[in-house]
Amino acid sequence: MLSQHIIDATGLLALSLNVSALVRPSDRTLLKTSGWASALWALNNLLMGALSAAALSALSVGRQIGAAALHDRPGRWKVAAFATVVTATLLIAGLTWNGLDTLFPAIGSLVGTYAMFYMRGAAMRMAMVLVNALWMVNAVAYDSWWQIAANTISGTAAAIGAWRTRAA
Repeated sequence: MLSQHIIDATGLLALSLNVSALVRPSDRTLLKTSGWASALWALNNLLMGALSAAALSALSVGRQIGAAALHDRPGRWKVAAFATVVTATLLIAGLTWNGLDTLFPAIGSLVGTYAMFYMRGAAMRMAMVLVNALWMVNAVAYDSWWQIAANTISGTAAAIGAWRTRAA
């Protein structure tokens, strides 16, 4: 029973961080705050037994750090960091393969990686709508009501954030 409370707590905290990051117009805030949310999602997925999702979420913490550090820097470092995260994503998906339960979050992670490294403003947030839709497959597969709610709410928050960013 205690583990269910920890799963609920990590889900609630991660959801709160996701929403607060996505509705704000600052790309830097989005990168930093969603990195913390990814760490909590990694723990949440690990506790549920969703190993592929846990590993991909843990990797996204590093992705967020790299994307934030290279936010305004074009060039080889950004390309190298992007290629490293893409390679690691594909490696994790291959090593933890569980069929469609792995495919959709992996594609979502790849879309998220491109968005974090190469998109800004409303376009980045609209890409996150797609990312949340792809991760919804994992949420349904593991019957995780927190993640179903989180993907729905975060996708909505990303759409609102895109609208607010365009308006700003």
